[in-house]
Amino acid sequence: MSASDEISLQQQQQQQQQQQQQHGKGEAKPEAAKPEAVRETGDSGTACSQARVCRGSSGASSSVVVEAQQQQSSYGYPTTRKHGGGRGYGHHHHKSSSSRSSSTSKKRDMPKHGGGDPSGFPWDMESLKEAILGADEGDAGRVKELIKKSRFVPRAPAFTALINMCGKEKMAGKALEVFETSQDLNIEKNTYMYSALISALGSSGLWREAFEQFENMLEEDSEVCRPNTITYSALISACERAGQVEKAWEVFERMKAASISPDLITYSVLLSACEKDNLWEKAVEVIDMMHGSNMHASALDYSRVINALGEKGDVNKAVDIFQKLQLTGCQISLNLCNIMLNCLERNSRGDLAYHLMRSMHDNGILGETVTYNMILCALSKSVDQGVVQVMMEVYNTMKYLGVRITSHTCSILIKACDKFQDQRTALQLTHEFQQYRAPVDQATWNIVNNLLRGPGDKGDDGSESRQ
Repeated sequence: MSASDEISLQQQQQQQQQQQQQHGKGEAKPEAAKPEAVRETGDSGTACSQARVCRGSSGASSSVVVEAQQQQSSYGYPTTRKHGGGRGYGHHHHKSSSSRSSSTSKKRDMPKHGGGDPSGFPWDMESLKEAILGADEGDAGRVKELIKKSRFVPRAPAFTALINMCGKEKMAGKALEVFETSQDLNIEKNTYMYSALISALGSSGLWREAFEQFENMLEEDSEVCRPNTITYSALISACERAGQVEKAWEVFERMKAASISPDLITYSVLLSACEKDNLWEKAVEVIDMMHGSNMHASALDYSRVINALGEKGDVNKAVDIFQKLQLTGCQISLNLCNIMLNCLERNSRGDLAYHLMRSMHDNGILGETVTYNMILCALSKSVDQGVVQVMMEVYNTMKYLGVRITSHTCSILIKACDKFQDQRTALQLTHEFQQYRAPVDQATWNIVNNLLRGPGDKGDDGSESRQ
C-alpha cells in the first residue's frame, strides 16, 4: 500500500470516528459535499441552529464551530444568542437579533379582561379608554377605580378626551364620574373639561344637569374656567336636543351679554332649534345674524326657511334671503333654485320666476321638467295677455335643451291660451303636440276643441264653451 493510500485511509478512519462522536452527542452529520451544514435538533425550545464546517490548513482534520444559536421566544419571535466565534459568520444576524430581543423585553402580556397589566387595570391611555367603555354602567365607582389604579397618571387633556369619548357614546354617567375623579386627583379644572362635560350631558338629553354644571363653571374663581364659544354652543345644543327652544335662546342672549362671539356651530344649532318649533321669524333672524357675520347656513337650512316663507306668503323676505346667500358664497344648486321657484309659483310671481330662470342659465344651471313647469305655472297666473309669448319662450327652451315635455306641460300652455283666448297659439301648440307625440290628456283636448270652436259654441258634452 502506498503512502498516499495510507494517509487517505487514516483520514477516512478519523472522519468516521468524529462522525460517530458527533452522532453520540445528538448532532447531525454534516454532508461532505457542503462547506456549511444546518441541523435541526429535537428540542422543542430550539428552532434552528447554524454551524460552519472549517477545514484546517493541512486538510487532515475538520472541526465544527457553532457561531450562533436561534431560540424561539415566548412571543413567537426568534431571538439570537452568541455562543462562540467573533466577527465572522453570523455577526450581522447577531446585531439584528439583539435589537429585537431588547424591544420585546419591555413588552407586557396583553390583559385578558380589559386592562393593561395582569392585575386588570389600565397601563396607558388606549387601554384606559377600552376599560372605561367596557365597564358596566350599573357598577358605581368602577370608572373611578380604573382611573385611580391605572399604571399612569392622566393629566387634564387626558380627562377632557375621556369625557368627550363618553359623550360620543352617550354615557353621561361615566362622563360625570370621570370629571369627579379628576377632582379627587387634584387635577385643575378648565374650560375644556367643563365644556366636554356639558356636551356629554346634553348628548344624553340631560339639559338640566348641563345647566347645573354651567352654573358651577360660572362660580369658579379662575380665569381658566371662563365659558367660551364652545361652552355656550354645547349648552345651546343641549337645549336644542331636549326641545327647549326658549332656554336655547336664553343661553344665546347670555352669550351675547358676555361678549362671546357665536360661531357657525352656535348659529346652526340655534337655527335647528327654531326649525323644530316652526319659529320661522326667529330662524330668519338667525340667518340675518349669520349674514352679518359673513357666514352662511347650509343649503338644507336655506331650503327649509325659504319654503316656510313661501307658505306664509312672505315672498320678499324669501327673495332677500336667496339673494344674500349668494353674496355669502353659498353654492347655488338646482334643488335650491327649485325651492325658490316653488315659493314664487305659490305666490303668483311669474316675473321673478322668469328672471330666476335666466339667471340660472347664465350661471350654467339647467333645469329639469319640474323646474320649467313651475315657471310656466307661475307665468300663467299673470293677468297680462303678453305672458303667453313669454311662456312660449320657456316652452321652446325646454325643447332646445331636450327637457321632457309632459302632459302637465301641455295642459298649462293650453289653459293659458284659453284664458286669454289665444286661438292661434293654441292651434300652433296642437300641431306641435301631434308632431312630437306629446302626451296630451283628454281634458286638454277638450279645452282646445272648445277654444277653436269660438264663443257661444257648445262642447262635446253640451255645455257652453269657456269665454
